[in-house]
Amino acid sequence: MSLLSNFRLKELMKKETEMSEEEYNNFLNEFRRSELFLPLQVELDSIDLNEMELNEVNEINQELEFRLKAYINKDGKRTIPLFTDEEDIRSIKLNTTVGSIFMRDLFKTITPIKDSFDQIVINPKNENSFKISIDEFLGLFDEEKEFEDLMKEIENDKEFQEMLKQDN
Repeated sequence: MSLLSNFRLKELMKKETEMSEEEYNNFLNEFRRSELFLPLQVELDSIDLNEMELNEVNEINQELEFRLKAYINKDGKRTIPLFTDEEDIRSIKLNTTVGSIFMRDLFKTITPIKDSFDQIVINPKNENSFKISIDEFLGLFDEEKEFEDLMKEIENDKEFQEMLKQDN
């Protein structure tokens, strides 16, 4: 069982070249709202190690200082890897600290240092990995676009529309 539930994101995820424009937009909307795993380097001075259990999942309810771990891919692009679940992390034998982060928080983290990275790859080495440039990722959090997407979702949500009709 995964600590994160990204079933819908994984369901929508397929090679970008195989996605219709609507599927691509649905995927990006789900991705924007997701919480995913990412490799990081925790600044040990910012954490109380006495409370940690080795080889266990530890929930930390305090502010941490960390650095994103990026990798240089074969094309020389500085890449931030993200993972939908533990299975995808294990499949590439990633031997580092991994934390989970909401994409809005990743957006806030990357914005001041955006020139340090070229792209994000979700589930690298997976058949359905997904690449997105840093600029496109940052563009997902444009407030007007988010509002428009939310309104489209509400319009397309049949259950929500039925609820509105019943309330009137």
